[in-house]
Amino acid sequence: MIARTCLYVLLVICPLSARAASLCVIVTGGEPKGVLASLPIEAGAPFSLRFINSIYLAPVEETYIYDPARGIITVRVESPSAGVFEYYGLEPDGKGVAVVRREAREIRIRSADYASHVLTVGKKALRLKGLVPDGSPLTLKVGACP
Repeated sequence: MIARTCLYVLLVICPLSARAASLCVIVTGGEPKGVLASLPIEAGAPFSLRFINSIYLAPVEETYIYDPARGIITVRVESPSAGVFEYYGLEPDGKGVAVVRREAREIRIRSADYASHVLTVGKKALRLKGLVPDGSPLTLKVGACP
C-alpha cells in the first residue's frame, strides 16, 4: 500500500513541476560576458526600463512584454520630452505616451552613466548602476531562469 501511495504522488507531482521552465528577464554583460542578474517573469507580463535620456536629460520609461513566439515587444514609451519621441521616431499622445509594437530578441543598452537606469519586473526593481562599468554594454533577454 505504501508503494502505491508513493507512486501515485510521484505521478501527480512530477508532471506539474515539469510543465514549463520558469522564465526570467536575464541581464548579461561584463568581460567575459556573463549573467549579472535575473528576475522571474511570466509570459505576457509587462516589465519596464526607466532612465534619463542622455541627450534631452528627460525621464523615459519603456514598457515591454515577452511573447515566446515573438520575443520582447516594446509596447509603450513614456516621457515628458518631445525631443525623446522625435529621437525614437514616435508620435506621442497629448500625455507624453506613445503606444508602439516593436519586436526584438534582446535589448542592448550602453550608457555613459547607469545611475538612473532601473529595470522593473513585477514588484522587483533592479538598479543597473554597478553591474558593469559605465560605458560598458548590457543586454536584456528573456529565457529560462539560470
